[in-house]
Amino acid sequence: MDEFEKNQVAVSLGEQLRQYREQAGMSVEQVARESKVALRYVRALEESDWQAFSAKVYARGAVRRVAHVLKDADADALIAATGREWDITLGGGEKSGAPAPRAVAGARRFTVTPRRLGVAVAAGATVLLILFLAVRLIAFTAAPGLAIYRPADETRFASSTVEVAGRTEKESSLTVNGRELTLDEQGGFDEKIELPQGVNELHFISRNRFGKTQTAVRNILVK
Repeated sequence: MDEFEKNQVAVSLGEQLRQYREQAGMSVEQVARESKVALRYVRALEESDWQAFSAKVYARGAVRRVAHVLKDADADALIAATGREWDITLGGGEKSGAPAPRAVAGARRFTVTPRRLGVAVAAGATVLLILFLAVRLIAFTAAPGLAIYRPADETRFASSTVEVAGRTEKESSLTVNGRELTLDEQGGFDEKIELPQGVNELHFISRNRFGKTQTAVRNILVK
C-alpha cells in the first residue's frame, strides 16, 4: 500500500461511524434497530470487516442506512469512503477470496472413464430408487386424506334427508356414524342419509388398509 492509500485509511470508515454513533449518544443495538440493518453488519462496519459482506453494493447499502440514523453523518461522503476502503482492503474486486489454484507439476487429473460413468449412473439410480420407496412408504402409512364438501358445519335442514358428499383416498373405507358410504373410482362419495329431528353430530371416519384413520365432524340441525 503506498503513502496515498495509507492516508486515505488513516481514519477508517469504521472509526468514523463509531464517532458519529457516540456523538449521537446511540448504542450499536439502537443503530441496528433504527436503521433496519442486522446487528452483526453494523458491528462489521465499525470494525471495517468487509469480509462480512458478499458484495460492495451491500456494504454501501448498509452504510447508507446507518448514516441516515446518525446525527451529523455525511452519508454521501461515507458511501464514497466505503468504495475506496473496499477497493484498498479487498483489491478492487467485489470480494477477495482464496487465490486461484495453481497447477501442480505431476498432479493427476480426474478423467471420466466408462467405468466411472457407469458407477455414477448406478449410484444415482440407487439413490432415486431409495427416495421413491421412502416417499411411497410414507404415503402408504400416513393417514388418508378426507374432505367433506357437504354438509357444511352448523347447517340447518328443513328435511330429514341430508346429502353427504366429499372425497377420501379411493382404497380407504368410509363411514358416517357407523354407516358405510360407497366410494367411486376416485374416492368420491355423494349419498343421502336420513336423520332424526334436532341436533345431529355426524362423525366421518376414513380408514386406509394400514389401519390409519382420518376423521371429520359436522354438526347440523334438522327441524
